[in-house]
Amino acid sequence: MKLFNAGVYLRLSKEEYNNEKESNSITNQRQIIDNYVKEHKEYKLVDYYVDDGYSGTNFDRPEFQRMLEDIKNKKIDVIIIKDLSRLGRNYIETGNFVEVVFPAMGVSVISVDENYEMDSLDYYGSDYVPLKNLFNDMYAKDISKKVRSSLIVKKHNGEFVGKLAPYGYIKDPKDKHKFLIDKNVSHIIRKIFDMILDGKSRREVADFLNDNDILTPSEYLKINTNKDITVMKKWNSEMVNSILRNENYTGTLFQGKKRKLNYRVDKKINIDKENWIVTENHHETIISKEKFDKVQDILNNCAVRTNRKGNLDPLSGFLKCSDCKGQMHLKKGKNKSYYYCTNYFNKKCTSHSIEKTKLEGMILEKLKLNQITRSYLYERVKTIYINDDKTISIDYK
Repeated sequence: MKLFNAGVYLRLSKEEYNNEKESNSITNQRQIIDNYVKEHKEYKLVDYYVDDGYSGTNFDRPEFQRMLEDIKNKKIDVIIIKDLSRLGRNYIETGNFVEVVFPAMGVSVISVDENYEMDSLDYYGSDYVPLKNLFNDMYAKDISKKVRSSLIVKKHNGEFVGKLAPYGYIKDPKDKHKFLIDKNVSHIIRKIFDMILDGKSRREVADFLNDNDILTPSEYLKINTNKDITVMKKWNSEMVNSILRNENYTGTLFQGKKRKLNYRVDKKINIDKENWIVTENHHETIISKEKFDKVQDILNNCAVRTNRKGNLDPLSGFLKCSDCKGQMHLKKGKNKSYYYCTNYFNKKCTSHSIEKTKLEGMILEKLKLNQITRSYLYERVKTIYINDDKTISIDYK
């Protein structure tokens, strides 16, 4: 009797795990196929390929790809599955594999529950497979719609449905849909915001965190959750910026920022902010709304830099022309630097130019300060207007 090397393919998606009975569990699939092989001595089990938690709507699954490599290397002659839906639920691609790809590679497919063998001539397989795959595809679409609808309802009810809480929080053991402050790292987030308020750039903040051996968010989450996370070992400006832009730290939960293109494609598209699902007072704040808004103002007006190290000009975003209300920008000369009205060059206003050191002296005198800091200005000053006669007017908060 000729022996055929058989590979067993098992799959269960996350959606099926939550919505189906035990009948399609990985354990159940394995048991059914093992019993089948015991009754059919012509098959020798070579390997199991298990994609647990992967959707059947696409074929970019690690174990499925490993199985294809083993087929190419002639390690297996037969693929045994519980039913065709385990192979995939995209009826076009599944039909292509079953009727074109696998035959071309010299491999048979056996579906135990459906009593189907791909190259069996006494079965209505050629007509049955496309129809069965179409039903599987329709089922996947229906499951995807039900899961999506369920998640939307939960989000609107203020329940967090993500895998991991944002950096700085942990899931509440008593209610996984709520957050508790992670006291191990919440002080780092506060430090990041405070440094920006003190006039530091995002790059300077990143350098400070690296110099002090502070774990990056991905490193910290990897250690504390044992999740399969891509780790970045050094802080950079983008990491710092993502924390500074994360409005969840104000105690408000933002969900529904992205959605899958459709049930077959994993690609996600961004959703307009007005359509996000917002739950206020969902969890305790790490950063007050007032402080968060101040930092956003800084980030949105931080184009002016004073040196190559990227330090923010403390006055950036505060200076405006008293006539046209346009922003004042810094222009560096060979020996001196000047602020000028941005509308001067398009001839909509006069220059209102003023020497940087002279302006700083007037501000220090008027505010009775020894040093200009962004944190002080954001606490007390709304706008500093530059008049055409090179004097200043301050609009206080």
